[in-house]
Amino acid sequence: MKAAKQTPLLMCYGKTPYTPGSYLERALRNIGTPVDTVEKEVDFAKIDLGKYKAILFVESPARPPVVVANRNLVKIPVIHWIHHGENRLDTNLELVAAYRPDLLLMSHSLHLAPLFSTSVEFFPFGADPHIFRSDIPLPDRTIDIAFAGSHTSIYAERDANLRSMETSLSQRNCSFRKRPYLEKLSELYGNSKIVFNQTADHIKTFNMRIFEGMGCGALVLTDDTPEQSRLFQDGKHYIIFHSTEDLLEKARYYLDHLDEAAKIAAAGHKHVLKAHTYEHRARQLLELF
Repeated sequence: MKAAKQTPLLMCYGKTPYTPGSYLERALRNIGTPVDTVEKEVDFAKIDLGKYKAILFVESPARPPVVVANRNLVKIPVIHWIHHGENRLDTNLELVAAYRPDLLLMSHSLHLAPLFSTSVEFFPFGADPHIFRSDIPLPDRTIDIAFAGSHTSIYAERDANLRSMETSLSQRNCSFRKRPYLEKLSELYGNSKIVFNQTADHIKTFNMRIFEGMGCGALVLTDDTPEQSRLFQDGKHYIIFHSTEDLLEKARYYLDHLDEAAKIAAAGHKHVLKAHTYEHRARQLLELF
C-alpha cells in the first residue's frame, strides 16, 4: 500500500547553507514532508494557497527579509521562527507585524515573549546528525579543546577566556582561531575532546554550538543561559563553567580524566540524537499545525 501523500509546506526565508532554516527544511524533507521555498518576496495573490498545509517564515539575518504582499488572503496557519533576542528585537517586532503569524517560535530569550502580539512557543535549535557526527573515540582525538566563532566586540569576555586558555593550557593542542562551516566544522569538533562555548557579554542566549559539539560526540564546556536547563543537565550531558578560574580548572580536570569526559560526552551525544535533532524539530513543527 502506498503511503499517503503529505501536503506541502511553504517556507519563506533567505537561504544560506548554514542557517537553521536550511537544516529544518532538509529535515522536513527527510521525514517525508514536501517543501516549497520562497527566498526574496511572496505575493499571496499569486500563489495557490490551497495546496499548502501552512506557511513558515524563518529569520535569516544574513539575507534581506522576505517581502510580503496580500497577507490578508492567507487563511492557512502562518508560523514565524526567530533565532535572536535583544540584538535583533526591533527587526523581529517589525517582521512579526508584517508577517502576522498565528504562532511565533522562539529559539531562546523567552523573557521577550510578552513584547510580541501573538502566541509564543519555545522552539530551540537542534543538531543535524547528517553533518555533525564523528566516529573517533574521544580519547583518540588529537585536538584537546576547540572553538570556532566570532571575535567581535560583543564577545570580549569570551576572547579573554580564550586567551587565558591559550596561556594556561599552552602545552595542550588547542584550536581557537579557525572559522570553518558545515562539514569542515564537523571535522574540527569531531576530532576534539572538548568543545568550548561562551555566549555574548550581555546577551545570554544559548546557541547552535552546543548542539554541534554534542552531535560530534565532544564534551561541551559552556557558560549558562536561561533556557539551557530545559534541554540539558549540567554534569550529565555537558559541563557548565561559572568563571575564568572555573573554566580553566574544569578544562584541566576533564583533559586529565578522559574516562569521565568520555562518559559525559557520550551521554550528551545520545541525548541529542534521541531528542534534539532537526528531524525532531520537524516533527514538533508538524504537531503544531
